[in-house]
Amino acid sequence: MTRPFLLLVFLLLAAGIHVPAAAQERTELQAFQDAAGNRSILFRGKQAARYAFPYNGHPYWRETAFRPGEIRFEDNDYHDILLNIDAVRQLALVKLPDSMFAVSLSPSLTSSFTMDGRRYVGVGPGEALPEGFYEVIGKGPEQVYFRITKTLASSTNIANGDPIGYYDENYRYEVLTYFAIHKFFYFKDAEGKFTRFRSRNALLGKFPGRKREIRQALRDRLDTYERPSLETYCETVMNIVAP
Repeated sequence: MTRPFLLLVFLLLAAGIHVPAAAQERTELQAFQDAAGNRSILFRGKQAARYAFPYNGHPYWRETAFRPGEIRFEDNDYHDILLNIDAVRQLALVKLPDSMFAVSLSPSLTSSFTMDGRRYVGVGPGEALPEGFYEVIGKGPEQVYFRITKTLASSTNIANGDPIGYYDENYRYEVLTYFAIHKFFYFKDAEGKFTRFRSRNALLGKFPGRKREIRQALRDRLDTYERPSLETYCETVMNIVAP
């Protein structure tokens, strides 16, 4: 069977963006949104990329829906913003409520943001980690930096579930192109040094004096009949070791 040739077109539309002189308080931001409506965007940037071709899965970090949160961009704080992450291009996506227009922001200009109670940080070029966005797991001196990236792939076989790394409930079997997920984990020690790890035992080894304590707490907190994902394991361990 001949593999079909797939032409993938990425449409990037530049947009002129108004940049406020200083971060606004919640009341000022609400007044600005009421006055500006959907015609004005808070941040300098480009209109978010549209993936204008058939595909399975999606290009976002966890889900397609934008979630409310707060963001620190160019040293200014903004509240009540709808957020998501383009995991393919490693860009933060922001838009105002009731607007279909989203703007993409680079990690080098986006210090941090919260979304669904999770905290993310932007890492620019030339820093200790590869450029992109990372979820910060843990509130103590040691932390885990978790990163999701996605790449375009194609297959003539059914690729839903394990082959792409997640389940697409709207999977179309006639579509061969999909977004495959890749996960990366880095441990940040108390001195700020990062090391990549790939297993549960590797994370546990970062706390040599507390292994027995952590294992006991894990038995109490995790379902012993189902092996947790590495992401869930990291979240549980870092909650155990937090001060």
